[in-house]
Amino acid sequence: MLFHPLGYPVHIESETAEPLRIAEESWGSRQPLFDAPPLRLKIRVQPGALPEGVPRYRASADGFSIDCDPLTRGEFSIREHAACLHISSAVLEQPEWFRYQLLECLVLTALDTIYFVGLHAACVVPSKRKNHGVLLCGEAGSGKSTLAYACARAGWTFVSDDSHLAPGTENIVTGSLGKIRLREPARDLFAELRANPLVTAPNGKDCIEISAPAVADAASARHCVFLSRHPGSAVVSPYPDAAAVEYFMRYNTRYFRSGAEERLREFVRGRTWLLEYERLDDAVEALGKLP
Repeated sequence: MLFHPLGYPVHIESETAEPLRIAEESWGSRQPLFDAPPLRLKIRVQPGALPEGVPRYRASADGFSIDCDPLTRGEFSIREHAACLHISSAVLEQPEWFRYQLLECLVLTALDTIYFVGLHAACVVPSKRKNHGVLLCGEAGSGKSTLAYACARAGWTFVSDDSHLAPGTENIVTGSLGKIRLREPARDLFAELRANPLVTAPNGKDCIEISAPAVADAASARHCVFLSRHPGSAVVSPYPDAAAVEYFMRYNTRYFRSGAEERLREFVRGRTWLLEYERLDDAVEALGKLP
């Protein structure tokens, strides 16, 4: 079956129906965005128990591997443009674990190896500039998702909580999730969330999961904004390009990192900012004034 995670063609084969059903849930609604040779993935299921640990990632010159145990493991080859995922039958009894730890991990990491550059950033688009994507950047807990939700409430379009940069001068950014996941303290910031139940995210942490009012599969990224909570009015100032590249490269998984670094240097040039803010509405207003 052909799917389009991140808008990229991926052909998945399996003699067992369940992996294809899970892939359909993840990517069945995604439309093609890129004209590129498809990545091929074969999934093989054998009798066996659920692995005790999470997959271990190892990069190599020709791709990477992810291993849980001798039975449940995966490999991706850059040269062959193909991957193989071996799983125990018990893994399919835990579909969300299989989806997050194996299927999506393998496919999205492979796509970031051959085509995209992964960006640890949320992406939103202002209502008055329909294709000017704004990346919200910062370490875990810096408020990326919270500010993205505040933007969505103000009429902005939400693209992704975790973004991927495609090749090309248009700087197209896409993502894999049409929902925003917020930590429980967000209830104190947004009254409408107080009745929302907590759910368990794929990483095992409790969160509030929200569908954004307006969602897009992709946007042309125009700004990279690094977030800093600071008392007083929201202030936007230039942020060093080199610091932006260093930040993004901390999350890069490629064996040969030079290509990703070169792409990032080109991408961030003249488009990086620091946003210091205390109140979310001030921050949204300041972001809306970016050129």
